[in-house]
Amino acid sequence: MRRRGTAIVIREDRVLLVRDRNMTKYSLPGGKANKNEPSMAAAIRELYEECRMTADTATRIPECDYQGSINQHEVSLLNTADDVILNQKELAEYIWWDMKDDIPCYPHVSKIVNRYFDSSD
Repeated sequence: MRRRGTAIVIREDRVLLVRDRNMTKYSLPGGKANKNEPSMAAAIRELYEECRMTADTATRIPECDYQGSINQHEVSLLNTADDVILNQKELAEYIWWDMKDDIPCYPHVSKIVNRYFDSSD
């Protein structure tokens, strides 16, 4: 099981999603945590590597963690005022998802996002 630092970035009630090159589905920003790297640090690092966004604040939200068949998503809420500058070597596209539009995303995305909004009510 791979530990993954997964980021939730929200702006104007929309969630940032990214799509890897040569893939058809969207996911939350993030990536594999390095050995001995805290998952929140991995999420911050990956958000910068993928989108050139620097987190102003970060909060680990373990109640949103999700264990898939390959990845253990350890979720953090990251706040940033930066605009997305896509790393086109890694990613093909990004969207700010309103959680209403039916878009092709991995099953864990809506589960993590729903857990976050259910816990923040």
